[in-house]
Amino acid sequence: MPTTYIPTIKKEKAHDGEIWCVDWSRNTNLVASGSCDNNVKIWDGTSGELLWTLEGHTLGVISVHFSTDGTRLVSSSIDSTLCIWDMTQEGKCIKVITATPVEAWTARFHPDGTRIATGSHDGNINIYNIESGEKEESLATKNNFIMCTVFSNDGKYLAGGSQDGSIYVFNMESDQLAHTLSTHALAVRTLSFAPDNKTLISGNDDKCIYVYDVEHGQLASVLTGHSGWILSVATNPDMGKQQVCSGSADNKIKVWDLTTRSVLETQETQVDQIWGVAWNQEGNKFISVSDDGSLQWFASSGSS
Repeated sequence: MPTTYIPTIKKEKAHDGEIWCVDWSRNTNLVASGSCDNNVKIWDGTSGELLWTLEGHTLGVISVHFSTDGTRLVSSSIDSTLCIWDMTQEGKCIKVITATPVEAWTARFHPDGTRIATGSHDGNINIYNIESGEKEESLATKNNFIMCTVFSNDGKYLAGGSQDGSIYVFNMESDQLAHTLSTHALAVRTLSFAPDNKTLISGNDDKCIYVYDVEHGQLASVLTGHSGWILSVATNPDMGKQQVCSGSADNKIKVWDLTTRSVLETQETQVDQIWGVAWNQEGNKFISVSDDGSLQWFASSGSS
């Protein structure tokens, strides 16, 4: 029988506005949420207790992402700044990186924790050093807005999803473009690597989820079932489960089985579009955030 995920904790009006992004840390069991209210909030992953509110951005927060060890968080905002927050110091802001309005959108830590990659409006993927705050490198694509970025867990690959529907996969060991995946016809809003570091999941405005083999640059499967834009995908870190979670503009969350290419279940506990989904380290819980201002936790049956 497939695992069933049960709605557990729900935080209504968790922010003073729509919630646009969420991440769940490894090792430290913290949840970060970012909102159009300009704030980042840090929650206890088990109890749902609000721990800290991180203030510093002057416009809405587009993305939040924890470092692999869970000690740092990067947030990006419409105000064109990237903030690095120290989780060992109750979320103290330790670095602000100011980019031009076209240079930074969503931000993701490299697995080694020393760099972050951001998509940009001019089509480059920019790599910043978090200690110096300097831009180390720009990886050029085809001059279309890069809406999302993701590193594979081993750091070998960096992928960027574009407004024109293309996905650019760079081999970071050679600093070369490995593949351009052009299956999508509409904007790619979200990307996630599976734990095998070879399977890339994308979601876009054509309401489909695509599964790619990045080693060979090939499309493996297409998952259909949402009736709105795919706003967020997240692969379960438990490799044995072969699952991906998706959030959509149709206000629904779906959990998919990648082996059977089918929907395991659909959740409809929030009343507006689902901008973000994220798994815990063990892969037995996930969380979603919505334009309705809520955070919703889900736990697999039998988990505590």
